[in-house]
Amino acid sequence: MRQGKVRWYNGKKCFGFICPDTPNENGNMDDVFVHSSSLKAAGIRFLNENDIVEFEEEIRDGKIAATTITLIQRDEESARRFQERRAERRRAAEDRKSREEKSSRRSFAFWKK
Repeated sequence: MRQGKVRWYNGKKCFGFICPDTPNENGNMDDVFVHSSSLKAAGIRFLNENDIVEFEEEIRDGKIAATTITLIQRDEESARRFQERRAERRRAAEDRKSREEKSSRRSFAFWKK
């Protein structure tokens, strides 16, 4: 198994890339594609940038893809920023929902008169 850092991962798009630390048996140091299905199989919910992972690879459609993934070390700073952005989006959605409810109540009261 090889080790590497997560260069980029997008949970909405369900894929990302790992930058390996060492070359594979062919001497290839290219980024390795990682799909959310590999994460689900490993029991990992999400990846952040700079997380250190261990993975096995295989060739799929002429490209290198990670199959078995193990999380070695979580980058705490990236995880904290992710949680802050997530909480901010939730607050914004709740605010938007409460504003919509208030506006719909006003319009109903207006038509009721």
